[in-house]
Amino acid sequence: MAADVEDTDYIELLNASFNEFTVSLREAVRISDAREDIYHTGRQRRVLSVFSKTILHSMTLESITANAVRSGTGLLDHFTAGTIARSIIDASLMTMYLSEPSLSYPAWQLRREVLHLHELTNRKRFLEPSAKAAGADNPKAPFFDTYENEKQASRSRIVGYCQALGIDPERTTKLQEGQWVYTDGGRGAAREAGWDLTIHEFEQSYFSAYVHSHPVSFMKMDEQEISWTHPSPFQRNFVSLVLSSASTYLDRSNARVEMFTGEESRDPLAIHFREAQ
Repeated sequence: MAADVEDTDYIELLNASFNEFTVSLREAVRISDAREDIYHTGRQRRVLSVFSKTILHSMTLESITANAVRSGTGLLDHFTAGTIARSIIDASLMTMYLSEPSLSYPAWQLRREVLHLHELTNRKRFLEPSAKAAGADNPKAPFFDTYENEKQASRSRIVGYCQALGIDPERTTKLQEGQWVYTDGGRGAAREAGWDLTIHEFEQSYFSAYVHSHPVSFMKMDEQEISWTHPSPFQRNFVSLVLSSASTYLDRSNARVEMFTGEESRDPLAIHFREAQ
């Protein structure tokens, strides 16, 4: 009887987490739909683009958990749920980072340029193996024709923005390497967003184990009684955590996007963008 009661508790927790998550997701979709056919700044469009990713990840999470939650049985793929949760966290953090309302114009320009350089250098990193696999007789992608010039130009712009912001030479050099996504690192971006770093780092590191198939994600499958037809208490509890975390990050993104988009003037830097045109 005790085991049945415990199992019922896990089912109720999963149902409650799923219902909370679907409410957050419906609100995200409402906000996104309301932004259609509205003129936004380039910064706002980037925010809406990443916000759309957050929503799509969340829709996928909903689709892979809904049946097992409602029926109480069947496949509850907690591995994929953990992977998607990590993606939702990352997309939510980027949404907050791009839309930080306190940024000065040079600070935004630096963020934008660092992201551009990161995209450039990482594109080179995955295109080079592709070129090698294709063989020496095949032409390289047009990307390589302009890569070096683009990289040097981006680095020069980063130096200029860093000087305008009084950033020290050592950090400026690091930003020029093209490996940084956030100008103050992921912790700095989460701190700026007002997130509890202890909770954020736990969730990010825990769900990363499922992204990368670390041993913690599979070494205790027998002990956790993982089943593909009847989800175990561990699976239900884990997916409850995933859904609850996803709801939290969705709510944060929802609140920020609601405030930051919807009309051009909601971007505090809109006047600078108009003057630059």
